[in-house]
Amino acid sequence: MSPAALRVRAVLNQWDPIGVHHIGHGWPDDEYDDLILPILAALSSRPSVEQLADDLRTVVEVDYGLPAPDGCREAARSLLALAR
Repeated sequence: MSPAALRVRAVLNQWDPIGVHHIGHGWPDDEYDDLILPILAALSSRPSVEQLADDLRTVVEVDYGLPAPDGCREAARSLLALAR
C-alpha cells in the first residue's frame, strides 16, 4: 500500500464512520480500505471541504446503509490536508 493510501487509512480509522473501532478490539485495520482509492481519486480533483464531506456522507448512507455519521466535515478537512 502506498504511503498516501496508508495516510488515508489512518484518517478513516480515526474517524471510524460506522463505529466499529469504538466497540472494542479485534476489528481489522482494513475495515475502510474500500474507500481509499475513491478518496484518493476524489482528492486529485481538489474538492472543497463541503464536496468531500457530502461524498463521505453519501458513501456511508448509500453504500453502507447507515445514517450519516458525525464528523464528515472534520474527516474531509483531514483528508484534504493530506493532499497539500
